[in-house]
Amino acid sequence: MKTFSILGTGWLGLALAKELKNDYNVKVSIRDLEKEKSMISEGVSPYLLDEDNLENIDTLLESDFIFINFPPRKSKNYIGFLDKIYSNIKSKNKKVIFISSTSIYSNKEGIYNENSTLNELNSSLVYKAEELVKSKTDVIFRCSGLMGYNRVAGRYFAGKTLDCEDSKINYVHRDDVIEAVKFVIENNINGIFNLCSKNHPTKKEIYTHNAKKFGFKEIIFKDKKDYGNRIIDGSKIERLGFRYKYPNPLDYP
Repeated sequence: MKTFSILGTGWLGLALAKELKNDYNVKVSIRDLEKEKSMISEGVSPYLLDEDNLENIDTLLESDFIFINFPPRKSKNYIGFLDKIYSNIKSKNKKVIFISSTSIYSNKEGIYNENSTLNELNSSLVYKAEELVKSKTDVIFRCSGLMGYNRVAGRYFAGKTLDCEDSKINYVHRDDVIEAVKFVIENNINGIFNLCSKNHPTKKEIYTHNAKKFGFKEIIFKDKKDYGNRIIDGSKIERLGFRYKYPNPLDYP
């Protein structure tokens, strides 16, 4: 059985670990030893890893597949941490998958695909991270807003007043990110891919829809402003045979 290491076992990483544990020996990084027992009970092997605790890094990186997903703003020195990790990836016979963000593109109105100009000023940490890792990474997934399960679009704004009713959203369901990881592994695909649902409802459409569906107080839209629409094109991976389970955010469970 091959080994799969997940560095960054949060909301996405833990769900991926649970999905893969029957087919791989799954190793996961943890920042807190209090999580050790719960991870073992999930059927995965936990190892302490953070910027100040690197003694397990070689064990985690001794793996057939390495998935790296550390939220930039939760690290004291995100770029330095990534540099230490990548400096320890020695074998060429590994497949490295890195989770990035579509925030790397400009905030200006337009349609953005993987060939679009990147904007260092817009999201400098994400830009610097990709510059650091791209030559040593097989797959980079630029994810739109991650949604699904306990992450429901609009819930945070319940009962609040917003002026962005016509702004279109860019979301991707967590299940589709996990399926994309499996897809590139099973088909031995490399490259940079946006992950984003095909449909882009407005904020008013999805927030109002979700308020009724999930039972939270509706958002009030008034004094609307024109923010322009920034659309993320997530179709590149589809042209290789991948199919989104949830192409429409209005259908997210």
